[in-house]
Amino acid sequence: MTPSPTFDHHDTIRSAYPGLSAGIYLNIGTYGIMPRPALEQYLALVEDFETYGLFSTAGVGQKAEATREVLAALLGCGPAQIAFTGNATDGTNLVLAGLAWQPGDEVITTDEEHEAINHPLLYLQKSRGIRMRRVQVSPDPELMRARVEAVVSPRTRLLAFSHVTCETGTRLPVAELCAWARERHLLSLVDGAQSLGAIRTDVTALGCDFFTGNGHKWLCGPKGTGLFYASPETLGQLSPAHVGAGSLEKADVATDLAELWPSGRRFEFGTRATTLYGGLGYSLAWLGSLGWEAIERYVAALSDALKARILDRPYLRLLTPRPFDHAAGLTTFVMDSWDAGEVSRELWRRGHIRVRVIPHYNGIRISTAHFNNPADLDTLMATLDSLATR
Repeated sequence: MTPSPTFDHHDTIRSAYPGLSAGIYLNIGTYGIMPRPALEQYLALVEDFETYGLFSTAGVGQKAEATREVLAALLGCGPAQIAFTGNATDGTNLVLAGLAWQPGDEVITTDEEHEAINHPLLYLQKSRGIRMRRVQVSPDPELMRARVEAVVSPRTRLLAFSHVTCETGTRLPVAELCAWARERHLLSLVDGAQSLGAIRTDVTALGCDFFTGNGHKWLCGPKGTGLFYASPETLGQLSPAHVGAGSLEKADVATDLAELWPSGRRFEFGTRATTLYGGLGYSLAWLGSLGWEAIERYVAALSDALKARILDRPYLRLLTPRPFDHAAGLTTFVMDSWDAGEVSRELWRRGHIRVRVIPHYNGIRISTAHFNNPADLDTLMATLDSLATR
């Protein structure tokens, strides 16, 4: 049964996204789109700052700091624990490049990680001689604990995994895995690219040492915005691979003094695109006006409706866990006897529907965002039905 929108005036919400007139956008999990009110404010900020520079009275720096405070509130931490980055991959690299590795050190990860984790780990394996131990994903805490327990060794140093996997959209039992890591004095790195903005994401409750995320997906911010969190207890274990103006709280070339900021600011240096973070703040404010809990309920209702429809069709095979507390806003399925790339092309050709292909499983991934509606699902399923009759 398709859900009724849980937002009041959902048509007004959709009207804030004029790009939806080009088709059905079911891929916020790759690129979000900015709501028009936030985009207009962001573009005005860019125009003002790029036109007037130091004559500007727009308060670009203050707006960026206000964004830091909103992100910290969303993550359940202090603003000092947040560093601005360009994307989630930046955060992964801050951890992997910031730890002192020895050949033979090991990292436990999963078989459904994005390139944001896989590629830096592959490079670290080649350049520093570390070893990766991969485990199959599951939303079941006991099963995941058993799987990581089976591969842990005296050389294990880090547990690196997604909050919500980018392939099947499985929500991993992060709190339990991070607790397991702490019990063994291991560090934990969580990729929150597919959770932040779709489901409640509290780093204190999760208990992770490091958390990285994007502003351009579910948060609908400008491309080139990301964030990195480090717990107060573990921040000092990272040695920044790059520093510059802004990284050091105290510096004196006469006395060779160089003291990093005791906060996430140690990772921010040089002239930066501060207007990007002002723009992210505008998107956060607009989404916040809808209510973060209301957004999560709506995303849950749409994804539940989509899964029910997939399960009703014998030619489709659902890969995402059915319960929403085991998943989030991503739903992945396989269409029997079809190549996923061809399905994606046909969905665009027949219905102007944008989706994501998951080559690992020959699957199609759907993102159910706050701006999507039941009619989007109607068109998606009708188009799939028409393909199945070929």
